[in-house]
Amino acid sequence: MQLRPFLLDMWLATYDHDIEFNLAASEGPRWTLNGILSLASEAERQRFLNHKLAYSRPAGAEGLRAAIADMQDVTVDAVQVVTGASEALLILMWLAAEPGANVVLPQPGYPPFSALPESLRIETRYYAVRKENNFRIDLEEIKQLADRNTKLILINSPHNPTGATISDAELDSLHEFTASREIQLVSDEVFHPIYHGQATKSASRLPHATVIHDFSKAFPLSGCGPVG
Repeated sequence: MQLRPFLLDMWLATYDHDIEFNLAASEGPRWTLNGILSLASEAERQRFLNHKLAYSRPAGAEGLRAAIADMQDVTVDAVQVVTGASEALLILMWLAAEPGANVVLPQPGYPPFSALPESLRIETRYYAVRKENNFRIDLEEIKQLADRNTKLILINSPHNPTGATISDAELDSLHEFTASREIQLVSDEVFHPIYHGQATKSASRLPHATVIHDFSKAFPLSGCGPVG
């Protein structure tokens, strides 16, 4: 397996940690543990401070999964906790890595979207998120790219780096298309529910979609570990 250099992380490693104000970051203010605990009740503080550092259940701590399930309006059994959105993406790409398989991805997009399947020798196909189209996702372009060897179609809403979103009607249409062809629909929603303008519904409401979410963007709790 060969991963191409992650240029964004290399840039951040050089410039991100020695500046006071970063106007280009895709995250909010950085919390301290003391700041987070100041929002908790005394009982919650004590539960946190007395938590035993041990191996958790493979699917994630029950309390965390229950909280995520409540937020996403799904059952607890539908929640899998991992240690970062990229790990979730890698697991899904592993599952798609069959001989002759291809995946359909947005362009431009977060670099691991393409780097991970390429490292697994999965064919990558791209639909364009164009300024000329007001950065809307072109469903017809996606459908034309998909064939009988397509194992996964990925959308990113709100989209990184444009902030564009897929409408509820467009998402329903895409879900109907992927479900009818047994293609895995993956919705990267790490910026959900951060929107400019009208908010849209999460793909978690759809029975044949997988949602990637984390704590680093919307909450902003980068460094805390888990992601659903």
